[in-house]
Amino acid sequence: MLPHLESIPVDVLAQIAFFTVASAPFTGLGAVYRLLLCSRNIHDALSLKSCPQLYARVFRSRFDLVAHLRRSKLAPPTTTNLALELQRRCAVLRRIRHRHVADHSILPDLWTIYLMLLESDGMNESQLHTAGIAQYIRTLLKCCLGQQGVLRDDTARALAISVACLVWSHKFITDMPSEERSQTLSELRPFVLSLNVNIGTRRCPLSFDGSYNRAPEMMPGAYAENNYRALVSSIYTREYTLTAPSLLSASIFLTFALKEATALQVPKHLPQTQVVARPTGHDGPTIEDFFAITRRRTPLVADLGHQNPSREPFEDRAGRKMRASRSLAHDEEFYRIAHRLGLPDDTWELRSCIGMLSGTWEGTYMTSPTSFCRCPSQKSDLTVSPDFVSRHPVQCRLEEHLCFTPCVPLPSVPRNGDFGESAFEHLFMNDCEGTANEFSDATGSSSKHRYELFRPTDTSENYRDPRHALDVVITGETPRRLEATWGAFIFFGRIRLSDGLVTLTRKPKYSGDEGRGTWIFEGYIHNRCSFVGRWRSFGVSERESLRGIFSLTKVDDPPSHLYCGL
Repeated sequence: MLPHLESIPVDVLAQIAFFTVASAPFTGLGAVYRLLLCSRNIHDALSLKSCPQLYARVFRSRFDLVAHLRRSKLAPPTTTNLALELQRRCAVLRRIRHRHVADHSILPDLWTIYLMLLESDGMNESQLHTAGIAQYIRTLLKCCLGQQGVLRDDTARALAISVACLVWSHKFITDMPSEERSQTLSELRPFVLSLNVNIGTRRCPLSFDGSYNRAPEMMPGAYAENNYRALVSSIYTREYTLTAPSLLSASIFLTFALKEATALQVPKHLPQTQVVARPTGHDGPTIEDFFAITRRRTPLVADLGHQNPSREPFEDRAGRKMRASRSLAHDEEFYRIAHRLGLPDDTWELRSCIGMLSGTWEGTYMTSPTSFCRCPSQKSDLTVSPDFVSRHPVQCRLEEHLCFTPCVPLPSVPRNGDFGESAFEHLFMNDCEGTANEFSDATGSSSKHRYELFRPTDTSENYRDPRHALDVVITGETPRRLEATWGAFIFFGRIRLSDGLVTLTRKPKYSGDEGRGTWIFEGYIHNRCSFVGRWRSFGVSERESLRGIFSLTKVDDPPSHLYCGL
């Protein structure tokens, strides 16, 4: 039999080898390897070095490639690159199946998994979920997240938590024992509460083989140019500067997902509905309002994948029909962590978050226990981080105003300045006709800065790509239907175009409500439908200030006129 096999042309033999694994896409390459063991001649003919086109074909049949081609805008990877990538991914999937965790492989494996998820249009996730990625990350976080675990490095922690946000579903979280959820929350709490964890990201170059480069790290909150050249095999040997995902942002996102597994306790003394409450003069939420809040949960990618099939068409920011691609929802995450060398820092791919804030957002916020004074006689356990003290709803309907050339935008905030406070304390919006608005800066100068109202469904000839905007100003208010229930507020803020950081200032809408205070919300948009980050009170001393975390979800709501008297 062997002489007959060896006499078959190599291209036909490669076709046979491909079909031995094509019918079982979620298994390894065992059938091909067994064929290679038949004889030395077959091995030499079909080895990865001699026949990379075979393994590149297997890669294309098992993994997604559209996202990489869309983002890189360069020539497609060679067959050799795809073959090597297949070999590496199969090794990672094998370790996931066997729940194998080792110090030397955990960081490169997490990078591979995370980038596979950001590139997924369905096939990558299917490979990972079939291998048991949700349970693998659960085991990893359960055993290794603490100070004594394998994830002693902030980069590994950020990657593991970010992967959990992408692969865990609400059902998976709900099925966890409550004790395990509580333990995971307690492990996440130091990252959420620590003032030393920056809302931004940290530079983390990788070597060619994916191993961590132990170069000196930046101090949190500091900014420095990254001059490391990183050849990252997980992006098909293209030269990228990789930045670790935000540990703080991922920890906040996962904290809310875990918290929402336990429903809010609805006060039983409240009226049943607003119809019942109005005749009695009750002003505030009802049981029906609280139930509406408990049904609102942070959207998880693992759930959205089943609700929105990847092949359904969708509308882009300008209302134009596009061929669906699930990985589009992760473009902002990718551009935030992976920057191709040789491109300027303000490349327009990093501005793809513009236009996503327009619409209605609903969610909840929690208050940090460190915001409250502790009695001097009260003893605290330094080994235990206290839990958040409350969970309350927050809602807003936002609009974006874009400044294009030749207009002059508002002054930019210095990189070493406080983006949450600079330029917002005295930001004024002047009444203008049409879709244009004028803003005055915080310095009190008489100069006006002209901005255009962004319309997500604009298909006119005057449409301009929002990624070409020089600056973005955000305005908004509490939806009118919710003012009496949860309070009336106005919002204004800006987007830092270099990385998509969003800052919103919230003020009471009506005079007499000043006691509600002015708060600053600062965070990032995730998966194009979630806005998570930190909030803090503004204009009070550090001792009296409140602070905490928030999670908002974009919801479908008919547009209404926004309050413009900022």
